[in-house]
Amino acid sequence: MATTTDASGKTAPYEPIAVHHLSVPAGYSGESEPDWLPDGKHLVAVVASPDLSAPQLAITRLDGSHPKCVTCGLDTSVVPGAPDGAAYGKPLPFPDGKRLMVRLGLRPGGGGSATQNFTYGVVECKPSLADCQERSLAPIIMPGGGIDQGTQNREGRLSPDGRWFGWTEFTLHGTAMSIGLLAKYGDQYDLKNVRVLNPSDPLGTNSAAWRAQSGYFELKNFTSDGKSVLYSTTYDADNFDTWRVDLRTGKRTRITRGIDWEEDVSTSPDGGSYLQFSSRGFDRMPIFALMPRPPFIDFAFFSWVGRYELNQVNRKCLLEPWLMDTGGERGTYFGQPVDPRPGTGWDNRTLGQWSPDGTRLLIWQARGNDDGTPQKPGARMVIADLPARKAIQKQANNKTPVPDWAPVRDSYTGFLANSGTFTVYGRKAGKATVSMTGSAFAGSWSVTYDNYSDDGKSFLDGTESTSQESILSGIQWNASLTLRGKHTGYLNANLKISKGENGSGGQVSGTVSQRLDKRKVSKFPSATCKPLARPKLRVKTRKAGGGRVRLLVTGRVTADPVWRPVRHATLRLGKKRTFSNSKGVAYLKGRPGQKVTVKAAGFTGAKARVPRRGRH
Repeated sequence: MATTTDASGKTAPYEPIAVHHLSVPAGYSGESEPDWLPDGKHLVAVVASPDLSAPQLAITRLDGSHPKCVTCGLDTSVVPGAPDGAAYGKPLPFPDGKRLMVRLGLRPGGGGSATQNFTYGVVECKPSLADCQERSLAPIIMPGGGIDQGTQNREGRLSPDGRWFGWTEFTLHGTAMSIGLLAKYGDQYDLKNVRVLNPSDPLGTNSAAWRAQSGYFELKNFTSDGKSVLYSTTYDADNFDTWRVDLRTGKRTRITRGIDWEEDVSTSPDGGSYLQFSSRGFDRMPIFALMPRPPFIDFAFFSWVGRYELNQVNRKCLLEPWLMDTGGERGTYFGQPVDPRPGTGWDNRTLGQWSPDGTRLLIWQARGNDDGTPQKPGARMVIADLPARKAIQKQANNKTPVPDWAPVRDSYTGFLANSGTFTVYGRKAGKATVSMTGSAFAGSWSVTYDNYSDDGKSFLDGTESTSQESILSGIQWNASLTLRGKHTGYLNANLKISKGENGSGGQVSGTVSQRLDKRKVSKFPSATCKPLARPKLRVKTRKAGGGRVRLLVTGRVTADPVWRPVRHATLRLGKKRTFSNSKGVAYLKGRPGQKVTVKAAGFTGAKARVPRRGRH
């Protein structure tokens, strides 16, 4: 059942989420990055064990037990560019139940992950993944080569019909979100008709075109119907938000807007909900993104912001899964956290997957940065039941269309191919003078705003600049900006982000101070973060006539002051039981003064009394 949406999010309902932390099988030190097999009866996961030289892929039962390795002993050297000791990661099953798309590389977040060569392949099983008697590994040949050719191929994804492969190319000229048709020739898969999904209209002096193209892009997923692609970008400087693009038309829709880091995202099988990973509630991003401004010089600096935010210290505060309806973020609505209290030492990680019937979520958690042992596993799988939802049948007609509007890969030129000094006019007033030299690997960029405004209500003045000697060393950020009009504020920065000790995550030195209206920030997020609060329930009672009582169940979550309806909450009055509807309302018969209790998985409970008159 899809959740209902409304324009403001005021009446968007919450629902029970029953979380189950799965035990790691004896002898294994972790199970991670799981997905459902198409039959809905098995899982595939990355498994680690002292008996394995590198993480492998295994098929398990729904409780994570009885892992059967499907990659052990396969020769990874058949995949060009796969590093020695390559670890398997992020398996994605094909809909035929016989193949897995896999990534081969170093452990995510480990040493050198920012510059390593990610490669991809297809594991083929006969007769099926669930009963893998014969197996083989075939490479996916990437059109841009690999890191030796100046291209890093990140975050591979598979369309629901299993025909398209999508990924993000990090190149000299920026990031390109590419998708191509998988075609098998002999013992390998090639990518045909490769298209780039980035905005690509002529820049000119149009601020809209500059804002749309100058940010950092990362392809995140295909929607469950295969008709759109979900991605993240910085349409506002240093503010990584989720968008979707319709593959049939090229129409783009913004899903999130808050000053948070938005990571991986997936849609429910019925298309009615998002599972969005976010830093919401942890306040990790305002130090970089509080001042609203265009991303004209954002690319290189944001790639370092990403290294800082995703380093081994910060990532534990960045990847909370949230369940929200397809209206997306609006007002203070962002949905509800899935597992805000995973337990001491555990933190949520991506990806997250929907069960084929749409009634359960599958995520995983890590115990900090500990690789784990069989006695103290470092990673575990988590299943979250959604009891308010009815099982659905597999969607028909989920064939992914060819995005004819998108440029073919060979004709696409990234934003950072532009060099020189440019004038960009605000949509409503003023101008920005943008200077660009270099590439994504090294260069300098600056922008000077003069009475610049895209909305005609707030006006930006001042200068911002970044300078990167090498993508391997660090970046310098300087800013002196003021905002006046409907919103007022400032941004002053003299900051360097440099390579962390492990060669991956970024470390900061220097100062930043920002103000937007009454909010000020000048401190970087702490190295630790408290878990989000558990959502709360509230129940209000009112006489409804005929001895009945009208019961209204609402809930409140972190970072949202609004009490919203909770559907499918369990209400008890004496021996009677019922469930709240999509508006949070239920009716029961009861005597004045009787106690009403309400429960919903994932929420704290609530209680009230039947009123003696009127309301209570």
